[in-house]
Amino acid sequence: MFPKLIGKSFIVIPLALSLASCTALNNPTVHPPAPKLLPAIPNPPSPAQESSISVPVHVDLSPFLVAANDDTIIPKKFDHWGSFIRHPKGTDYKYYAERDDFALAPSSAHQGNSSQSGLALRDWWKGIELSSSHIFIGTALRYKIGAPSLQCGDGNDWPRRATVHGSIATELTPTYGLSASVASVAVSPSDPCQIRVADLDVAQEVRQRLADLVRGGLNRTVSRINTLTVKSQVEDAWNTLRSPIKLEPDAWLQFNIDKVRHSGFSGAGPVVDDTIHITAKPVIIFGQEPPAGGAALPPLDTPPTSTGFHGTADTQLYGSLPTKLANRLTPTGFHVITDIPLDYPSLSKSLTNRLTGKRVSTKGYFIVVTNAAVFGNGGNQVVVRVDFSGDAVGHVYFVGKPEMSSLTQTVSIGGLRYDIETEAILQKTATWLDLSTFRDLIASESILGVTAATDRVRGLLATTLNRTLSPSVSMHGTVESVQGIGVFADVNALHIRTMSDGTLGLAVTDKP
Repeated sequence: MFPKLIGKSFIVIPLALSLASCTALNNPTVHPPAPKLLPAIPNPPSPAQESSISVPVHVDLSPFLVAANDDTIIPKKFDHWGSFIRHPKGTDYKYYAERDDFALAPSSAHQGNSSQSGLALRDWWKGIELSSSHIFIGTALRYKIGAPSLQCGDGNDWPRRATVHGSIATELTPTYGLSASVASVAVSPSDPCQIRVADLDVAQEVRQRLADLVRGGLNRTVSRINTLTVKSQVEDAWNTLRSPIKLEPDAWLQFNIDKVRHSGFSGAGPVVDDTIHITAKPVIIFGQEPPAGGAALPPLDTPPTSTGFHGTADTQLYGSLPTKLANRLTPTGFHVITDIPLDYPSLSKSLTNRLTGKRVSTKGYFIVVTNAAVFGNGGNQVVVRVDFSGDAVGHVYFVGKPEMSSLTQTVSIGGLRYDIETEAILQKTATWLDLSTFRDLIASESILGVTAATDRVRGLLATTLNRTLSPSVSMHGTVESVQGIGVFADVNALHIRTMSDGTLGLAVTDKP
C-alpha cells in the first residue's frame, strides 16, 4: 500500500505544478516603471495680437461759436446799399445782406441742399455726424442786390434767401491739441437773383464778396479751436491702463499698451467727440502680480493727411465698417490671449470616467480598464497611465504630445505610443494582447474638451470688462467669443491657450 501512496504522490505533484504554471501564464502581472522625466522646456511665448481700446473724448467748441457770432469779427449785417461798388470791369452794383447766428451744420447744408436752407440753423446740428477731419458751420442769410436800373430782392420780393456754409479742417496734433484751419466758405442761394450787366454775373460777384468776408472772420475765430486740448482725458485713460487689473487672487489682466491713434471728430451741438484708440496687446497672467508698465503717454500717432478720405467718424468703437479711414489705420476689436492651466487630477478624473470598463479581447483573452491618469512628463510631453485587470493585471504607460484641434475645440494626444519599458514588458508577459488595438482604444478616448478653460476665461472677462477703474475712468466691454488656439504641457498643468474676441471702451469723466 505504501508504494502506491508514494506513486500517487508523484502523480499529484506534477499536476499542481502544471496548474500553477498555467495561472502564471494566463494572468501575468504588468508593472513597468514610470517614464523618466524629460528636461523642462520653456512654455511657448504668447503671439502678439493687437487690440484697440476706445476712449471717447469730448471737445467743447462753444468758444469758437461765440467768436464766430461776434458782430465785431463777422458782421451780422453786410450793408452796401447806400452807394454803388465799382467792379474792375466798370460795372456798378450794390447789395445788402444779414445773417443769423452760426451753428454746427450737417454736411447736407454744406453741399447747399435747398430743402434745408430755409430751416433755422439752430436746429441743423441735431443728430448729425461730422466728417472725420472737417467741422461744418452754417447760417441762414437774407439778401438783396441792385445795379443801375436793375434790382433783385427789394420791395415786395424782400428778402431773397441763402445759406452761408463753411468747413473747418480740424485734426489732433501729436501733443493732443487741436489744430484748425478754414478749408472753404461758400454762399448758396435758395432764391437766386438773376442779374447780369454786360458780361458780369452780379449775383455771383456778391456771393463771392460775402464768402470772402465770412472767410476772413472765420480765419480769426479758428484760433479759439487751436487753444483746445484733449490731453488730460487721454492721459487719465493711459495711466489707468498701465496697471494690471486683478481678476482673481492669482489672475491678472495686463494690457501692454503701446500707442495712441484717433478716428476723427463727430457729434452734435457745440460739443464734438473724437474717438481715441489705445493700441494694446492684452494677456491674462496667472501667478504673482506683474509690474505696471512704466511708459508715459506717447505722442499721438497721427494718420497720414494725404489720403483725401473724409469718412464718417466712428464714435462707436465697435462694429465699424472696414471702409472707414480709422479702421484702415487702427486695429479693431479687443483680443485677449490667455494660457489657462488645467490641473492633471481633474483631467485624470475625466479620463477615468471615459475609460473605466472598456474591454479589449484577443484570442479568448481579455483585459478591462479599471483606472486612468494623465500627468506631465516635461518636454511638452504627457503620460497616460492605464490600470487594468482580467487575464493580465497591472498598469501600462503611454506617452505623447498634446495637440489642439481648432475645428472641434478639443485636445488630443498626438503620436500616442507605449512607453519603451511598458512595451518591452508587454511583449514578454502578455504576448496574446493586441497592442495596436489597446493603444487605439486609449487614443480614441484620450480626447479632452477645452470648455472648462474657455468658460473660465469668459467668466473672468465678463465681470472684469465692466467696472470702474478710478474716480474718472470706467471700463465697458463685451466678450463675443472664446476659443482654444493652442496647448502645451509642463509637469504642473496642461495649459490651454485661448483667444477671446470682443470689445472694450473707456469712459473718461471730469475728476470730482
